[in-house]
Amino acid sequence: MIAAARRKSEVRTEPPLAEAAEPALRGYKRVLALGAHPDDVELGCGGTLVLASRVRVEVNAVVLSDCEDEAPKDAKQLRADEFIRACEVTSARPHVFSIPNREFPEHRMQVMEILEELQAELRPDLVFFPFLDDPHQDHSTLGNAAVRTFRSNETLLQYEILRYGSHSFTPSLFIDITTALNQKLDALQCYESQFAHRAYFDIESFRSLARTRGAQSGVPYAEGFVLYKMFW
Repeated sequence: MIAAARRKSEVRTEPPLAEAAEPALRGYKRVLALGAHPDDVELGCGGTLVLASRVRVEVNAVVLSDCEDEAPKDAKQLRADEFIRACEVTSARPHVFSIPNREFPEHRMQVMEILEELQAELRPDLVFFPFLDDPHQDHSTLGNAAVRTFRSNETLLQYEILRYGSHSFTPSLFIDITTALNQKLDALQCYESQFAHRAYFDIESFRSLARTRGAQSGVPYAEGFVLYKMFW
């Protein structure tokens, strides 16, 4: 476990919830976190999902591609299984779909149909999705579909994905995840298949980004978001 491997000086007693996040998250009933691929939501808003779950907000996490093309032939559900395990850590309810990886622009209407079904079934009032200007075509297609779908009384927040969006991502809203950082990292540890061949997929990189966002907002660790729309 991460906690066991961490130096003794880094271990801290965690209070029930970061004070700044508690009143804001308690104001919502149903959170929906949208990801194009397994690991997207944990990278972008995993700590926030943990905090929402702690205050008994209903949390649903979605990946629109199960990324079967990246899995071994004898383990096609590997990425989806990793996502489901990560959701156990964040206490989110998982939903997995099978839009072809890297082909979201060609399946734009199918993406829209899935989001419309989720909106009708789950009725979220807080929705997280990838940064609209993310250079990955799947991420930006999903983001644009989200803003077209959720046009009622939902608050919409764009999250960043390390490697793809961080170089152009300028947060306008921060959530203190200091008390949830360890669980966010534990959730990311569930993606064992990604550590071997992706240089950016590294626990210290994840911690460093959270520390940077924390420094920008005056707390030890934070997640940053770009606000698209707020319903108050």
